[in-house]
Amino acid sequence: MGKLVSVRVRECLLAAGLVALYTGFAIAQTELATGPFTAAQAEAGRKAYMAHCATCHQANLQGQGDASPLAGRRFLAGWVNRTSQDLYNLLHATMPQGAPNSLDDQTYANLTAFILHENGAKAGPTAFLAAPPLRIDLIANGIAPGDLNVGPAPAGR
Repeated sequence: MGKLVSVRVRECLLAAGLVALYTGFAIAQTELATGPFTAAQAEAGRKAYMAHCATCHQANLQGQGDASPLAGRRFLAGWVNRTSQDLYNLLHATMPQGAPNSLDDQTYANLTAFILHENGAKAGPTAFLAAPPLRIDLIANGIAPGDLNVGPAPAGR
């Protein structure tokens, strides 16, 4: 009987350990790494986006016609295995339409920061051009910060 209890105790401890390990892993998978840009770059990128990109890609980054969406689940699905540097390089090489490579490096970095931010990436302490490339799925979740609805519920609910 003592041996059976000992086996059961070990099984329970093993199960509890696995639950704790899985819970820690699940929490780690939902937390995003800090993005490779600063808050100031994301804000400067917002201004540059409105001046150079919103006409085709719309103010809400959802795209229209031949202009692809730059935010949300559809955008993230195409960029999940690519890096922040890949996005920067693509913007630099192809945008604005009809005038690729016409903006300075810092403006392209700011635009990249804005697009990442609008996909849920959090600003960090390192400026984009000084940061290492990061896989987009590790820093962004496809949910714009304004879409989180974390404010207080409206009165009357």
